[in-house]
Amino acid sequence: MKKEKIVMLFVLLSMVLSVSISVLPTVLTQDAEVPVGAYPDEIIIFLQDDESTVVPMIEAGEMQGWLWWLNPENTELAEQSALVDLIEAFGLYNEFFVNPLVTTDSFNPFSIKEVREALNWLIDRDYILNELWYGRGVPKTTMYKAIGPDYARVAGDMKQLENEYEYDFERAKTEIFSALEDAGAVIEDGKWYYNDTLLTAKLLIRIEDERRPTGDYLASQLEALGITVERNYKPSRDAFQLWGALGPSKRGEWHIYTAGWISLAMQAYEDDLVWFMYAEDNAPLYAEYEPSPLLRITMDTLVNGEYLSMAERNDLVVTTTDLSLEDGGHIMYLDQLVSFPYSSELGPYVYDLYGGDQSLWSLRTFRYDEAGGIIKLGAMAMFVEGYNPVCGFSWLYDVYAQYLIEDIGVWPHPHTGRYIPVRTEFDVVTAGPTGTLNVPSDAMQYNLTAQAFEDVGANVVATSKVTFNMSLGKWHHGEDITKADILYNIAELYKVTTPGSDVYDAVAVTPKRSVFTGNVKGIKFLSDNIIEVYTDYWHPDETYIAYYSDLVWPSTPWEKICVGNDVVSNMELAWSVDNADLWGVDMLDATKGTSLPILAAALSDLQAANYIPPEIAGLVSASEATDRWAAFAAWYADMGHFYVSNGPYYIDHADPDALQLSLKPFREYVYTADKWDDMLTVKIPEVTATTVPTTVVPGLSATFDFAVTVEGAPYADADMTYLLMDPVGAVLGSGTVTNLGAGAFQAELTGTDTSGMVAGSYKLLTITVGEEAAIPIFEEVVFTTTSEAAYIQSLVEDTQADIDALEEDMASMEDSLNTAINDLRNMQYIAIGLAVIGILIAVGAFMRK
Repeated sequence: MKKEKIVMLFVLLSMVLSVSISVLPTVLTQDAEVPVGAYPDEIIIFLQDDESTVVPMIEAGEMQGWLWWLNPENTELAEQSALVDLIEAFGLYNEFFVNPLVTTDSFNPFSIKEVREALNWLIDRDYILNELWYGRGVPKTTMYKAIGPDYARVAGDMKQLENEYEYDFERAKTEIFSALEDAGAVIEDGKWYYNDTLLTAKLLIRIEDERRPTGDYLASQLEALGITVERNYKPSRDAFQLWGALGPSKRGEWHIYTAGWISLAMQAYEDDLVWFMYAEDNAPLYAEYEPSPLLRITMDTLVNGEYLSMAERNDLVVTTTDLSLEDGGHIMYLDQLVSFPYSSELGPYVYDLYGGDQSLWSLRTFRYDEAGGIIKLGAMAMFVEGYNPVCGFSWLYDVYAQYLIEDIGVWPHPHTGRYIPVRTEFDVVTAGPTGTLNVPSDAMQYNLTAQAFEDVGANVVATSKVTFNMSLGKWHHGEDITKADILYNIAELYKVTTPGSDVYDAVAVTPKRSVFTGNVKGIKFLSDNIIEVYTDYWHPDETYIAYYSDLVWPSTPWEKICVGNDVVSNMELAWSVDNADLWGVDMLDATKGTSLPILAAALSDLQAANYIPPEIAGLVSASEATDRWAAFAAWYADMGHFYVSNGPYYIDHADPDALQLSLKPFREYVYTADKWDDMLTVKIPEVTATTVPTTVVPGLSATFDFAVTVEGAPYADADMTYLLMDPVGAVLGSGTVTNLGAGAFQAELTGTDTSGMVAGSYKLLTITVGEEAAIPIFEEVVFTTTSEAAYIQSLVEDTQADIDALEEDMASMEDSLNTAINDLRNMQYIAIGLAVIGILIAVGAFMRK
């Protein structure tokens, strides 16, 4: 892989991000009182899948933002428009998602691990980036973002893996041919056959963007090997029906899918990344396929925080990366730089360095320069899956609604990726990784079999304790959030993630839920809104301990959970599309469609019975239950849907015919709309090399100086490391760059560092991460080395040149001196002559007297 191109793209990232910061307005005109909940009167999200009309619609005021990204041509149009602004972000990444199953209907060549792994060498990531994606991004080999904090921490190891898996068509050919022959396939007249049938690779190719030509590129590479390719072009919804379901995957209706993913929130640590990519929650085929035992162990160890230090954690990141490349289930090729357009009429808003305009923070802080008004946001797709709190919102197009209507306890800071309080202030005490804390005997743990919370008893210990102070407030239907809601939401976590439960769904077993249910040792209420969570989870960053413990925060009123559980346990509706397909029913959607009459009937029955779940029977009186059921029924009667939650917006109506969603501010929300305005400004460092040695001599030290600034001012709140790389990009060493203060940084290579160098060109790659913005900034300097003999010769030559120059100077000085002496002599003769004349004049005057 050509490192120069990569580094230039890293530089491009820092430039682009700094530009995108400057285009946001910095002043909000707000003469009136700041409203509660949100600034606008309404947000409308509607289908807008025609990119050619996006910029004209924004210019005409028909749309204020597009929740998708522009292609380069339309990006240029937006840049030329005075009415359209852009936000740039690096949250997207693209891959070839490979079906590893031994399929039933035909031979799947990619069920062979060696064939999957060889796909890494078959694709030229530089070509894909520059020729198919217009240079907008960074080539991607590993699952971890090449512009992410985890990559930066182990950049040397990542560079080595990139070197190992760089484009090599002949190596790919050799590996694939050998693996296919071992499997019994034969090649005849340039075509591969298996059991006398053409060996066919079935590519599932998305059509909406550059994934189409990228899929064609891979198809052509496979055809060059003699593999017949079936190209199946599909839009997102149709493609999902194949790769997103176990049946088609197991039958072999697709082999490779041109997948795209987005990180909607900046993450300082992505412990769950590889685990998720191999989880059934990500793709149903992982119910059947199990990666190597070592990969499974390292993934589980990482996601569960079962390591003893940051160094061990970083080793796990490298190991999982190495093993996942070898497994070949996910052939990464691009971290994509994208442009999100929005109207220049909008005021300042918070955006995430990964998610851009699609992040929770942007959606919650969109506004005009004055409060009020309707903000219309276009989306590439609407209503892909059902809206429900257990398995809904797994699609990007659906999650916008969840970000607005459901609140969370904590969420990543949009610039640092560390977790900050949203509705739960937190304090973390940990004895980890090796110590323990005593769990109070009266702390509670949920017993699924007994459907009750029970005291944990004596002699129970945990690694960490998180104390949450919750801002409870009200549900959208006006009822107070209570201790009963908190407990029943906790109970629901165990119900939907435990096999054997009548509402269990494998898709509900997300990394966060798995860590929570697998590690929590007890929960203790100090008051109705202050809760201690004791857990065996540990992380070097305490905010991540809070994150994996904050599922005690309730997003759903207990009565709504009861209605959902009733219809799912009776298999009338399913939490996930997977179980819906398996049971032959619809996915539960609390907002529209065929789910509504089924949910209405369940509500009617439960309300008539004044049902109180056994888990909270001692906390909810009959009259309180009556009030809850009445409020829920009234909500459905007024709003026509069942989605009650507690976020800054509520769903006014969802229209599946018009493909439009209307959301209005919840004016009984706990915060005013300016709650998050301190995050409007982004501080991404810029790095400049100020001193670079002309040449470096093996065995001698060398010093490099750098200046770090933010918006032109010196910036010292950053960490800088370096990689020393040889002419072909191999990493020779690494180290820490010294922070001298006031934005000055210095890297010194010792004589030991340089001793093994030979004459040639080397690179020093610095990685800088600011404390207030965790995007790593890469700066490369190139320097040359010379041999000791050449260095000594150059010193001799320099010395001889100095001597020659000195001789010339001395000769010149001698000439100048002679000239000066002659000038002095002439002046002396003139002076004597003038003196004689003066004497004669004086004598003559005397004689006249």
